[in-house]
Amino acid sequence: MNAIPALVAAALLFIPTAGVADESAPSAAGGAPTVAVGGQASEDAKPDVATLSLSIEVQKPTATEAANENARRADAVIAGLKSAGVEAKDIATVGLSLYPVWNNSQNQPRVVSAYQATNRIAVRVQPLDKAGGLIAQAVVNGAEYQGLAFDVSDREAREDALRVKAVENAAHRAELYARGAAMKLGPLQSIHADAAAPVFRPLMATARAGGAPGVSAPPIEPGLITLTETVSATWALAPQ
Repeated sequence: MNAIPALVAAALLFIPTAGVADESAPSAAGGAPTVAVGGQASEDAKPDVATLSLSIEVQKPTATEAANENARRADAVIAGLKSAGVEAKDIATVGLSLYPVWNNSQNQPRVVSAYQATNRIAVRVQPLDKAGGLIAQAVVNGAEYQGLAFDVSDREAREDALRVKAVENAAHRAELYARGAAMKLGPLQSIHADAAAPVFRPLMATARAGGAPGVSAPPIEPGLITLTETVSATWALAPQ
């Protein structure tokens, strides 16, 4: 008979204990409200510098022949660039390779049929009106024209100004959202700079050696490129 009151007393003690535990638990929605927005700034710019991509490719029966002929053509191409006024600091070798070319004909043993030597050169071109003539000269001297990428020489200064404008744009958007929620912006909590897209616009083509010595320089029109900076920012919100 005495066991029943003991169970009731234990139950009564358990109920208030559980109630205290619930009241002391942190609320999931107890943090300060925030607003996260993206900001962007961009401008069109006229390119004033370009990177010319050239390739010298030679295929010969032996590795020695391929390497020697490739070196001869590369020397001629580089000498031609320098004679046209390109400084040595603006000419860079960006790739060298020498590898066998295999004959994979059916029902025949796999054998080396030739060797290919490749030399890839990048040339910084400024002013841009020299680009067409340099391309024509390089092709005549034994190079293949691979492409032209445009850029602006003061890119970093331009992007710095756009970074400031991108944050200002984000702040403006955040203020609008805060106003719509009948609140005001509190302290800035974070800024995340998004990865910038490449600013240059590549112009790709291929022109092979073997043309007449009087080959015409191709016309080059750089047009405009768009510089863009984007950020993501978060502000705390406070009551008005």
